[in-house]
Amino acid sequence: MKLKILYILLLCIPVTFLACDSLIYDDNGEKNELTKEPVVYLLITKTQPAGTESLNEDATDYEDRVHDLAMLVFDSSTGEKVGEYFDENISFTEKENAFTIKMTPGQRDFYFVANMPMADLKAITTKSAMDVYMNTFRDLDTDLYLAASESKGFPMSRIYLNQNITEGGNIYSPKQFYPDGETGVKLIRAVAKLEVTINGNSLKSGIKNVYYKNAYRKFALTSGIVPPSVSYYDDKPLKKVGYSYIYYMPEAMMTAPSWLASVDHKPINYFLIETLEGTFYEIPIVTDDRTITDADYLNFATGKKNNDLPNYNILRNRHYYYVVKNLQTIEINYTINPWAVDKNEIFMGYGYNVSVGDDGKVRVSNTVNVCAPHSVKLKTVLPFTFTDGTTEKEFSDLAVDAFVEYTLNTIPQTGAGEYLKVYYNDSGSDLPVKTFSK
Repeated sequence: MKLKILYILLLCIPVTFLACDSLIYDDNGEKNELTKEPVVYLLITKTQPAGTESLNEDATDYEDRVHDLAMLVFDSSTGEKVGEYFDENISFTEKENAFTIKMTPGQRDFYFVANMPMADLKAITTKSAMDVYMNTFRDLDTDLYLAASESKGFPMSRIYLNQNITEGGNIYSPKQFYPDGETGVKLIRAVAKLEVTINGNSLKSGIKNVYYKNAYRKFALTSGIVPPSVSYYDDKPLKKVGYSYIYYMPEAMMTAPSWLASVDHKPINYFLIETLEGTFYEIPIVTDDRTITDADYLNFATGKKNNDLPNYNILRNRHYYYVVKNLQTIEINYTINPWAVDKNEIFMGYGYNVSVGDDGKVRVSNTVNVCAPHSVKLKTVLPFTFTDGTTEKEFSDLAVDAFVEYTLNTIPQTGAGEYLKVYYNDSGSDLPVKTFSK
């Protein structure tokens, strides 16, 4: 009798294993337990700010900070909510944000919102209510005009409409979500970044302050909306970092504004430079991809050049970078790029620093008064060169707190090996004090 029972148990063991194997690896057989409809297990990865390729890595400015995240999913036709996910109080140590959601397949609209109160989002049950929430203008936290922090990140959002979600996957092997063909969810900040750099020692020492004028008080989570009415934040100084000035401002969409016709230039956003002598210089902020010579910037930005009005809209998630070279003739160089968190490798030498960014920009800054034989030489390692085709840069006349910048012809990628060597007080030795490599 005991032998018969043992034999029966041994026969049952393979059946049990087969059942577990079917649960783990059968991608298409599972149905909703209540409705018997097909289901899909979807893996959502890389929920991070667009352009940064990072999450919770910026421990200085917290520009990529995500501490609260919500995802709501709606049926594209009916507007019914078919899925949701909430992640609150995300630790700054969390550098990857991935999760799996179970839902029914079909045409789906995905809404992602970060760094906003979760209670309001949890109460939303329909797509129409979600659209109202996204289009509503709210006051920006006043701290965020100058800086984000570990506990207070910039409001972010992203919408992916009409995503075709097909049946499949399981809890152990979910299907990867590729929104609009992207590898992961790219969140868009509701604000833009302004950076004003003062170039030239005499100019640096003559600046008393830089103010931001006409910053919008409110923001919406949907991009490109002209507000029904505009309220303004108090004019405030920018945050001074070395010889640069930083500010974060809500997206500002306008209808046919004019610099000269408006009172206090409203609704146009601009910054105001105040000198120690009591002179003020107004610099309009524009969004334009045309090439404008340094000396012509002010004529262009105020609409005086050929009556050609620039685009005064301030677009979210952009980095507006101004280099002020001369105030008497108003020489300004400006660029507008997608907002990315700068990643730099820095070598701190004796009296100087060399930093190389992931964008291929090389900066040498002096930190002491120059005295012989203080000299710095940069040598690229082939096939890398500087954009002017040269392989060496050497200088010994940088003033204290001055800097020079160069750009490599190709951005070094991981696995490229050595690409730049630094020599100090070159005495003919082939030994660099620092070698940058990837």
